Amino acid sequence: MANPGIFRNVNILHELNATNSTDMVELYQPGLLNSLDVVSNAKYSGFITSLRLTIDITSIDELEVVENDTLASDDTIAENAKTTFNNNAKKCISLFMKTSATPLIKVTDIYLFNQRPFYYLSLLPYFTSANTFDVAPDAIITAQIRDVGYGLLQDDDRILILGTVVEESPIYDQSVLRVE
Repeated sequence: MANPGIFRNVNILHELNATNSTDMVELYQPGLLNSLDVVSNAKYSGFITSLRLTIDITSIDELEVVENDTLASDDTIAENAKTTFNNNAKKCISLFMKTSATPLIKVTDIYLFNQRPFYYLSLLPYFTSANTFDVAPDAIITAQIRDVGYGLLQDDDRILILGTVVEESPIYDQSVLRVE
């Protein structure tokens, strides 16, 4: 019979703004069980069930979208999307991961625009095509704002990173553990 695990819920909550926009921000790292738990210093694995940005940027001009005709071809729609992207001011947030065996590796760059009053963007599709993103005990997810020609976050700009994680750690059979 498989041993049950210890579970807990954790929230990811960070705000990036003009005062911290150059910092590398640790978004999530699975936690440690505390010393009163079954096995001290054991680590959880994380299952990120939701992760999103709330983007409120006013320091650049508002996004101007090249509209598509209802009967536009796929090529025209793609060209209009490219023109919209290229002709608008934007900010950038880069997401990174590392493990105990790898250095910090960029996962993606996400470009952010001024869309009033604000907008949301799900981050899970940048990490996985599944409903949850599994994070190993030694993994760390970080983010950093990068200047892509329009400056960093300024004035009242803010990006809220909000998520939920279910963490699990196995319960070890105490009779097989050896203290050295």
